Amino acid sequence: MIEILSLALLPVVVLVAFVLYKDRKRPEPVGKLFGAFFMGLLSVFVVFMIAPVIERFVDISSSTIMGQINCAFWGAAIPEEMAKLLMLWIVLRKNRYFDEHFDGIVYAVMVGLGFAAFENLLYLIDEPNWVGIGLARALMAVPAHYAFAVFMGYFYSLAHMSGKYINYVWAFVVPMLLHGIYDMLLMVSGVVPDTLGGLLSFMCIVLCVKMHNVAVERINMHLKIDDKCRMNEAEKSNNIADDDVSV
Repeated sequence: MIEILSLALLPVVVLVAFVLYKDRKRPEPVGKLFGAFFMGLLSVFVVFMIAPVIERFVDISSSTIMGQINCAFWGAAIPEEMAKLLMLWIVLRKNRYFDEHFDGIVYAVMVGLGFAAFENLLYLIDEPNWVGIGLARALMAVPAHYAFAVFMGYFYSLAHMSGKYINYVWAFVVPMLLHGIYDMLLMVSGVVPDTLGGLLSFMCIVLCVKMHNVAVERINMHLKIDDKCRMNEAEKSNNIADDDVSV
């Protein structure tokens, strides 16, 4: 059990460490970070409540191509990203420490990786081939949830800081679409001929690489904005101090 737990949580720990390292200049309170991670764990149960409602209206059980597409979007991407966004809203709605652009990404990643940690455990427990599946998820699924969270946090921060509330919509739509396409490529690859399935799997890998490249760009964009804001604040403080001295 310890081995399964270690394999399930190691990629989560690595990605959490990475985003916290990026936030080292003005880190968030540890308690708030643990709270966001815990809310991510709870978001799994929110999905369990949403999914049965969706299944009443959409066929996500068939092994046809359309059934797999429905499962990718309606069975996974839509309820999961909806649950994570709800938890992110709960975490940030009265959080006085949410005062920089990168903070939205930090909290979204903690929520997203909380979800990924719990999901990983559910996949690996009682799975005979837990090593193979665990390694595959460490390289693909967990980093994918991390990337979805970066995009969610990026747009959430834009909405919060600029007052352009359309970005709250993008905070759901962009990660949901990426999540749905990611799952669709993998799921459909299992119900089509091997050659086409291999091509779809390769496309999924390309998508993951592209998502992470863009996610790094979005992280750096918010970090640069925050650095510029700090410099402006420092200049204002210096100017005020100089004025006080001259008076």
